[in-house]
Amino acid sequence: MYEKSVQRLIASRSPFITASFLPIFCVVALLSCALLAAAQMTKAAVVSTPLECTSISRWSRDLGYRKTDLYPLTLESTGCPFIDVDVSGVKVSLMLDSGTARGFGITNFAPAIPYHIEGHGEAVDADASHLGESLGIRVETISVLGQVFRNVAGSLSDWRLFASEPFNGGVGLDFFLDRRLTLDYRSRKVGTTTISLPKKLDPERYVMVDLIDPPKSQGHILYVRARVNRREAIIYFDTGYSVSFIDPRFSEGLARIERPGKFKVFRKAVPMELGGQTFILDDLRENPISRGTGFDQPVALALGSDILSRFVVTIDIRAKKLILAMAQ
Repeated sequence: MYEKSVQRLIASRSPFITASFLPIFCVVALLSCALLAAAQMTKAAVVSTPLECTSISRWSRDLGYRKTDLYPLTLESTGCPFIDVDVSGVKVSLMLDSGTARGFGITNFAPAIPYHIEGHGEAVDADASHLGESLGIRVETISVLGQVFRNVAGSLSDWRLFASEPFNGGVGLDFFLDRRLTLDYRSRKVGTTTISLPKKLDPERYVMVDLIDPPKSQGHILYVRARVNRREAIIYFDTGYSVSFIDPRFSEGLARIERPGKFKVFRKAVPMELGGQTFILDDLRENPISRGTGFDQPVALALGSDILSRFVVTIDIRAKKLILAMAQ
């Protein structure tokens, strides 16, 4: 799936490089195993939910979005969400990846983008596991869903560190610290606004839960408290995963299915209690989850875009809230 022996990134690759390599070693994060498990196409599903389905016209009104606050969202073959971003005058489609620990990253598959090299680096996953070599870079501007950021640090890596298919790179939640974000995979729309969350939402349609602070090394990625298979736990949300996982410590008594491929064991009828509501999930891959060390409870679920695509997902880092509605 992943190629650990990455080709060395050559300084002459881009005519826009204006600085030589610096003798430093910096740790940077790009994507969260984007396009994971593409060769094993079984996707997890939400088979039972207490929530009514909510259309784009309904959630945009309920959450206070105007038409000008909505932008196109595209889905690649793996189901992960991508948005159009302008990096120093170059338009490029980048993954909207809630699992990116810091800033943004591009790969050597992206079109030629003007950047300055700031040094050698190491591409690491959000749990600090080593992926391979990268470059620390800086760009003059990056425009993300209507807001322009200047003098932005990022990373450049070989796409094969993260994926089985080429892709341009990704942007994380650092670009949404002072505004909230709503993703609707079904309607292919993403909304963003600086206005505060409504004080009250229809509990028949929306579940609102508190985000908990991640370890400092993980930036602003998403964890919430929940109950999984009747046990207190932490859930991790990552739009950069194409598939979802359950940790073996939480699979006792759950229906088990074995399939050929990288992940052998799948679990069905997994109860997830979130915000006072119970959802039943099927076809979660069983695999140890190493994220979130240091919490008082273990991380039981890593929910990727196969599950998140069933929801309208609202992320408000400023208010430390995550809101889920069922997509129509």
